[in-house]
Amino acid sequence: MTLITCPVTRTDELVSDRRIRSVTNHPTHIALAVECPACGSVHVYRTGRRWEAARATAARPADRLVHA
Repeated sequence: MTLITCPVTRTDELVSDRRIRSVTNHPTHIALAVECPACGSVHVYRTGRRWEAARATAARPADRLVHA
């Protein structure tokens, strides 16, 4: 069982393993495609420590630019 948050209805849903459509291993994260019981769509959830670190780095403002 997996607990997901549906991005459409913003509700927490408990999903059985049979609703997981695919699992893809990437260098920075693992992507799970899950069929949502709330809205019927397939949502992709990404997990992993390096994924969160990459997102945090990309979200930083470029306030430390070096001027030549």
